[in-house]
Amino acid sequence: MKNLTLKLSKLPHEQLIAVLNHHKHDSLGIPVTKAYAVEILSRWIVQGQLTIDDVVAFVPPIIAVPVGVNTDALVQIQAQVTKALDEVEVLRTSANTVIDNQYKDSVEYQKAFKELSARLNSEVKAVQAVDYSKVQADISKEVSKLLNQYKKVATVEEITALVSALPVCERKLVKDVFPHNVLHYEIDGHVTDFSNNTIEVWADPNAPTVDEDYIFTPKHLHQALIALDDALPDNVWLSGERGTGKTEFVNQVAGRLGRRLFRVNFDEALERSEFIGGNTIEGGNVVWKEGVITQAIQHVGAIILLDEIGFARAQNLAVLHALCERSAHRSIVIAETGVRIPVASHVVFFCADNSNGHGDASGNFAGVRDQNTAFLDRFSYTLQFEYLNFDDEVSLICTRTGLPRDATSVLVQFAQVAREKARAGILTQPPSIRQLFAWARAIRKGVPVGVAFENAIVNKFPSDCEAELRGVFSATIDVGSLKSYLTGGA
Repeated sequence: MKNLTLKLSKLPHEQLIAVLNHHKHDSLGIPVTKAYAVEILSRWIVQGQLTIDDVVAFVPPIIAVPVGVNTDALVQIQAQVTKALDEVEVLRTSANTVIDNQYKDSVEYQKAFKELSARLNSEVKAVQAVDYSKVQADISKEVSKLLNQYKKVATVEEITALVSALPVCERKLVKDVFPHNVLHYEIDGHVTDFSNNTIEVWADPNAPTVDEDYIFTPKHLHQALIALDDALPDNVWLSGERGTGKTEFVNQVAGRLGRRLFRVNFDEALERSEFIGGNTIEGGNVVWKEGVITQAIQHVGAIILLDEIGFARAQNLAVLHALCERSAHRSIVIAETGVRIPVASHVVFFCADNSNGHGDASGNFAGVRDQNTAFLDRFSYTLQFEYLNFDDEVSLICTRTGLPRDATSVLVQFAQVAREKARAGILTQPPSIRQLFAWARAIRKGVPVGVAFENAIVNKFPSDCEAELRGVFSATIDVGSLKSYLTGGA
């Protein structure tokens, strides 16, 4: 068959077409490629319809060309048709090649798929055959090994400290945490109500005790809660005269939010080693010991109160700049060890001072220093504290000490006049609410009014203030009337 096809392929295309036409092939009149003609004639020869010699010897009939037809043009047309048919044959061959290749690829893909399927089935069977009880036992064994290693190097105290450092908190409405009467305030005729704001409430067992009697200043509480409501909180500066409740404000915010409070009281003598840490001798070895601030910054959610910071020396505060920076990278590098200690999430700094960081203009607080501007800039908000209004201060002292309200009103009237004297520079300092608490408790327990006044007020002031204080006492307090209030008299 191969030799037959070869012989036919050597014959002219026109001769092969003429043989097909002569035998009335059903493609008569339809253009046929040479390859197709060879295929048909090969089949006829094999079937015995004609022989190869018949095809070779066949002489195409001479077709009379009508008068006026250009024979040269006709030959050219025939040549073009033949060429076109050959090009079609080339395309058909290429198409067949592409089809064959795709088929081969399909076969290869099917083979690969079957192999993958068989491997996956094998792996699934292997998984199904796993003894899960043995796997669980192996896991438990390895976990026990790890825990045993940890137990060898960690004390109970260290584990307790680690657990207490873990953040445990939930979001609550402000009105579910703080008294309703301090959750709104009016400024320029506009009432701001923040009772439906949410705040994170923690569950630190070492948080300060909540004092239900403490009276918050609404606008200060609102700003403080906004400052605290972030993993990277805003630091807050509290400014105001002594006895205006700055320290207690921080205590009560921390207590109601369930956050641990670390407090550092600054004075002239406080050294860096006392609040940051320093080297000490233990068992004949030099050991670095953490200070309160270094411990505090590692406690997630801690509130750090820098109290009376106006008395601190500038060189001691320089180390706090990096800690108070509102940056995700805030940290301190311990010079003695080279160790970098980052500040934990939600840690915030409050500063309490008699001034707003720019020194004491009244002259009542000797030793209060101007603060470095760069340090002040690390506190986003400054809250100015004033004494409670008359009614609130009376209510607070009554509740705390049990002194009758009329008697308490007399003490508060004295305090307000004395405070005006302090603002005018006549007294070196105003009476604080702590002094009023002490005075009221002494009176309620039977100490004579005048004696209690000397012990709780006069003796706590410089000697040059005594005359002025006694003058205010005489002008504002009728001892007889006050004593009648204690016994319920008119």
